[in-house]
Amino acid sequence: MHWLDYLILLAYLAGITALGSSFYRRRTTPKDYFLGSRSFGWFPAGMSIIASDTSAITVMGSVAWCFNHNFEVMWFTFGYILMAPVVIRVFIPFYTSLNLYTAYEYLEKRFNLPVRVTTSILFQCLRGMHVAIAIYAPSLIIKLVTHLPLWECVLFMGVISTAYTTLGGMKAVIWTDMIQVCTVGVTILIVLFVAFSRIDGGIGAAYHLARVGGRLRMLNFSTNPDVLTSFWACILGGCILNLAPLTTDQAVLQRLFTTRSAKDAEQSVWLNAFLSIPMEILLLAIGAVLWVFYQQNSGHLSGLSNPDAILPFFAVRELSSGLAGLLIAGLFGASMGVMSAGINALSTATTVDIYARVLRPRRTEQHYANAGRVFTACWGIAATAVASLAGHLGELAIAYARVSSFVSGPILGIFLLGLLSRRATAGGALLGAAAGALTTALLSLKSNWSFFYMAPIGVAVSLLVGWLSSQFMDPPRPEQVRGLVMASRA
Repeated sequence: MHWLDYLILLAYLAGITALGSSFYRRRTTPKDYFLGSRSFGWFPAGMSIIASDTSAITVMGSVAWCFNHNFEVMWFTFGYILMAPVVIRVFIPFYTSLNLYTAYEYLEKRFNLPVRVTTSILFQCLRGMHVAIAIYAPSLIIKLVTHLPLWECVLFMGVISTAYTTLGGMKAVIWTDMIQVCTVGVTILIVLFVAFSRIDGGIGAAYHLARVGGRLRMLNFSTNPDVLTSFWACILGGCILNLAPLTTDQAVLQRLFTTRSAKDAEQSVWLNAFLSIPMEILLLAIGAVLWVFYQQNSGHLSGLSNPDAILPFFAVRELSSGLAGLLIAGLFGASMGVMSAGINALSTATTVDIYARVLRPRRTEQHYANAGRVFTACWGIAATAVASLAGHLGELAIAYARVSSFVSGPILGIFLLGLLSRRATAGGALLGAAAGALTTALLSLKSNWSFFYMAPIGVAVSLLVGWLSSQFMDPPRPEQVRGLVMASRA
């Protein structure tokens, strides 16, 4: 990169770190540190939800996916808009009325403490992996442009994000997320425009070559469950894998908990749903356009060792000075947003569900706020350490979805049992989740089915086994149902 690119990148990282750290207050409360005093409107909360899942994994991975394959995977994203009414109608009324810090507090009220702790730990394992992958993705960029060892790049990325999140808490996360989402949006539009301008024949030639090369294929109605990105696999998997974070993932729900009202929470969900689809289509389009560019200029691919890095590779090799630095900064910002959101949520779950509820109850608010800072730093260190292993999960575009597909279904099954069935019991919920996890694990070992089917199957098995087994147990006490099940609120 040119010195100007390095200057822009360093200025961006320094600015984000300074902004996030500026929210540090020595004496604070858990409500302020974890939830930003519940003072946010729908727009910053909605943008932060987008940032919590739009990392360099998404940006680099989606571009690389279409560069290597086609548009078929885009139907996965439509799960957001299909499931938004379910989130708003079924889940938000419960969450906003209970003034929760974590979603898992609801599970203790509805079932018991073991269900709460078990589900919180499952979330922490899943989101911890997501944060690790989010650190790994931009580390590929640092390695590409500096030729440093990967572990040094991972360490650099992890330390920056952990530092300002530990100091600033939720307010730091949400306001830096706003900047990072806007930066990503601007940079992907710039790359698309520049890539089109570098293709001989312009947009018409690009469309023709991409169509002939199969990069624009978006519909695959195969009913063979082994086909990874068939329409049915992507829609079914997309519905569950997008519903689960919006309803059971603390990293996403914590943004809803920061809003001032239920209406703000609902509007933030719609904002996320409507912006996610065009963003994904734009990223896939960039992948197709880059494929055309390198078909016309195949010699320019020399030196690309990892196909997942095609976007920063194009930026460093083909963009003018300044623009490359801006794009790299946008990719860094995207992953920093996911990491800050992730470790803040992990710290909240650890502090509220485990430390304050089980290990150290009845301490002062200041004590728990300080503990939250310690756990934020610990999770940042742990995720940074695990990030060096993320490369073994396959292509970036589906790496986290692959992990999530085996855990999200059973977790969502527990929540749905609690919300929809008056008869569901704590033991039934745990048995159902165990059956769902075991079923998906066996399917993955004994078949070549698309992993997109695993989450829907996990939910279905968890609900069925959970409900049936509950019939053989003592029914829940009245206080475990009153106001905590949809039928009881009608």
